[in-house]
Amino acid sequence: MINILAVNRSFRNLWIGQLISALGDRLTQMGILTFVMVAAQDKGDKVALITFFSLLPFLLFGPLFGALVDRYSRKKIMILADIIRAGLVVLIPFIWINTHSIPIILVWFFALGTLTALFSPAKMSIITNITDKDILLEANSMIVTTGMVATLIGTLIAGAVIKVTGVRPAFYIDGLTYGISALFIMRIAYSKSKQQINRLESGYFSLIDDIKIGIGYIRRHRVISQLIFLSAAFSFISSFGYILIINYGSITLKQGPFGLGCLLSSAGFGMVIGSALLIRRKDKVNFGKVLSLSYLLIGVAFLLLFLAPPLYTTLFILFCAGIGVAIITITLDTLFQRVTPDDLRGKLFAARGVLSNSVFLLSLLLVGFLVRHVETAKLFLVIAAIGVLISLRLVLHEKRWGYQLLRYFIRIVLKVYFGYEVSGLENLPKTKKVILAGNHTSFVDGACLFCAYPGRIYFLVAESAFKVKIWGWFMNRLGYIPIKRGGFNKEAIREAVAAIKSGYSLGIFPEGKITTDGRLTEGREGVALIAKLANVDVIPFAIEGAYEAWPISEKYPKRFPIHVRFGKPIDVSEYPVKQELLDEVMGEIAKTKHYLEREGYLRADPDEIIKHLINIG
Repeated sequence: MINILAVNRSFRNLWIGQLISALGDRLTQMGILTFVMVAAQDKGDKVALITFFSLLPFLLFGPLFGALVDRYSRKKIMILADIIRAGLVVLIPFIWINTHSIPIILVWFFALGTLTALFSPAKMSIITNITDKDILLEANSMIVTTGMVATLIGTLIAGAVIKVTGVRPAFYIDGLTYGISALFIMRIAYSKSKQQINRLESGYFSLIDDIKIGIGYIRRHRVISQLIFLSAAFSFISSFGYILIINYGSITLKQGPFGLGCLLSSAGFGMVIGSALLIRRKDKVNFGKVLSLSYLLIGVAFLLLFLAPPLYTTLFILFCAGIGVAIITITLDTLFQRVTPDDLRGKLFAARGVLSNSVFLLSLLLVGFLVRHVETAKLFLVIAAIGVLISLRLVLHEKRWGYQLLRYFIRIVLKVYFGYEVSGLENLPKTKKVILAGNHTSFVDGACLFCAYPGRIYFLVAESAFKVKIWGWFMNRLGYIPIKRGGFNKEAIREAVAAIKSGYSLGIFPEGKITTDGRLTEGREGVALIAKLANVDVIPFAIEGAYEAWPISEKYPKRFPIHVRFGKPIDVSEYPVKQELLDEVMGEIAKTKHYLEREGYLRADPDEIIKHLINIG
C-alpha cells in the first residue's frame, strides 16, 4: 500500500494534504465537544443539531455540486474550498466566546458543510484521474487510513492540547491545516477530461440536464442503486453510533474531553487495522462477503454496548467496530469508483452523498430526540438489530436463494425433457471468478450454461432481448448486462468488468449471435478485451445437441440430448495481443465441441449418427 505513495506524486500530495487537514479537524471536533457538550452539560442533542447543519448542504446542494465537479477543474474546486474553510474555522472561537449562541454556530457550520459538500465529490472523483483503476482499493485504503490515523492520533492530541492550553488554539491550528492542504493540492498534476471541457463549453443552463443524466443513470443501473442503498444504511448506523457513543462516554462512563478522545481513537485504531487487513487480502476479496461480515461485526459490537460494559471493555468493542467501519467504507468507495464513468462520477458521488447524508441528517434529528427520552442501552440494541439485518440481507443476496431455486427448477426441466448432462466441472476453479466463453447455436444455450455453472453468473445479452416482456423482466432481475449489436459497447464492457471484479463470473457467447446451421463461426474480440481488463482466466465451453433440440428456425423445442462441457482455463497473461487471445479461445471452444461430437457418436445408435452427421455438415 505504501508503494502508491512512492511512485505516484499526485496521489502523494493529495494524501498528505488530507492527512494534515484531517488531523486539524479533530481539534475542531474536540473543541466543539468542549464548548457545547462538556461546558454546557449537553446530552448529545446540541451536538446532533450541529452535525445536522454541517451535513444539510449535502442534501440541498449535492446534485448541483456534482454537476459542477464534472464540468470544472476538480483540483481548483478543492483548493478554493480549503482556503475558505480555513478562514471560517479560525473565526469559530470568536463567535462562541462573544455570543455563546448555538444558532450562530449552526449557521457557521452550515457554511463549513457547504464547502465540504463541494470538496467531497471532487476529492472522490479526482482519485480515479490520478491513479490507475487496478490500484483503486489501495488508494481508497490510504485515503480512509488518513482519516483513521487522524482519529487515532489527532483526537488524543486534540484532547491533550485543549486540556493544557484551552480551546481557542485548536481552531487556529485547524485553519492552518486547511491552508497547508490547499498548498499540497496545488501540486497535483491534473487536467480536465474531454467530457468536462465539452460540457463547460455548452453553457451554464445545461447543468440541469447534467443532473437529470446522473439520476437516469442510477435508475438504469441496479448495481449502483444497491451500492447507494448500502451507503445510506451505513450512514444511518454511523449517525446513531456517533452520538450514542459520545453520550455513553460522557453520561454513563463520565469521561471528559480526553476520555472521549480515547473512545474515538480506539475506533480509529480499529479502522487502521481493518484497512490493512483488506489490503492484505486485496487479490482474494469477495466484496459481498466482506461487507456482510463487517455489518455483522458492527451489529455485534452495538449488542455488547447494550450490556453497558466498563471503560476498557468499551475501548476494545469500539476497536472491533472500527475494523468493520473501515472495510465497509473502503469497499463501497472502491466499488462505486469502478462502476461509474468518469464524466458522470461527480454527479453519481453527489447523488450518493445526497441520499446518505439525508439519512444521516434525519437520523441525527431522531437520535437527538431519542437520547432525551429513551435509555442509551435500548438504542444500542436497536442499532445492533439493524446491523445484523443488513448483514443477513447481504448473505441472502450473495447466496441468491431465489436464483438457486430458479436454477434447480430449470435444471430439472432440462434433465427430464432433454436428458441434460454436464462434464468438465473439474476444470472450474473453486473460488476464482472467470469468463465462460462458448458456442451459441440455440435458444436454450443461456439456460444450459446458467444451470451448468455452480456459482453466480452474469451474462452479456443482446439489448433487444430485454424488450421481450416476461424474458426481459427475468433478465433484469438476474442482473444481465445488455449489449448492442455492432459498434463498440463501452458501457457494457465497463459493467461486465465491474461485475467480475465484484466477485462474479461472466458468461459470453463470442460469436455474438445464434448460428443458423449449428457450426462455430468467427468470434468477436469483446471476450478478449473484457478478459484483459478484468485480468481473469477464460474457461471455454461447448454445448452439443442444443441446435438439434431448438434451433433458431423453429418455434418449439423437441427432445434431443444436450451436453455441456467445460474446457481447461486459458491464462490471459500468456496472450498480450487481444487477437491472439481470441484465436486461442475460439480454438479451445472448437476442440471442446469436437470432443462432444465424438462422444455423441460413440453413444448414439446408427440411425442417430446418420441424422447427426447430416445436421452438422
